[in-house]
Amino acid sequence: MRIRNWLALALMLGSAWALAQTPGVSPALSLDDAQAQRARARTLKAEAEQRYEADKAECQSRAIAVGCVSSAKERHLKSLHAADALEREGRQAEREANRREAEAKSAKRDAEAADREVQQQAKVARHREQEAQRAAERERRQAEEATRLESRRSKAAAERAAQQRKLEARRLEDAKRAAKAPENARKAEERRRQHAERVRQIDERKRKYAETLKQREAEQAARQTAAQSAGAQ
Repeated sequence: MRIRNWLALALMLGSAWALAQTPGVSPALSLDDAQAQRARARTLKAEAEQRYEADKAECQSRAIAVGCVSSAKERHLKSLHAADALEREGRQAEREANRREAEAKSAKRDAEAADREVQQQAKVARHREQEAQRAAERERRQAEEATRLESRRSKAAAERAAQQRKLEARRLEDAKRAAKAPENARKAEERRRQHAERVRQIDERKRKYAETLKQREAEQAARQTAAQSAGAQ
């Protein structure tokens, strides 16, 4: 049983040794696998030491031990070389795993930094767009307010101008009336005089007509009296 176990262990160590000696072979192990491989290498070294001590004890118990110790030493050295190769491979794999993990972390950090940069740029772009929209809205409101203010000013100016025109027209009218007042008074006085003259003339005609009528009546009465006197004779 011990011999079979030893042969199996020797074959495994020999395979590890051959793999370690093969140029260009660099199996990609995970960090856990690499650490486990180094642990196996240490275990193999310890087992090789135990086997070597057991082989030396067995050689000493033999009556004829010619070549036994040399063979044990050779097996021991091969086992140690294989374990060392496995250890080196484990260390190399561990370094590679650490390097890959570091590169992955670095790539992740770079990707996260790039993502943060993209998000920051997008945030800045959104902020700038929002600021531009708010600025445009402020300018629009200011323009509308300026338009309303200008409209009110124009309306007030138009109302003042219209009021001023009305005042000016009224002043001119008053000035015209004031300028025409003497002439109007003269004409009014002339109209009163002419009216009084017409009234006087009418009264004069009435008086003359009354006198003429009275004279006619007197003449008629005189003729009637004369006629009566002539008839009586």
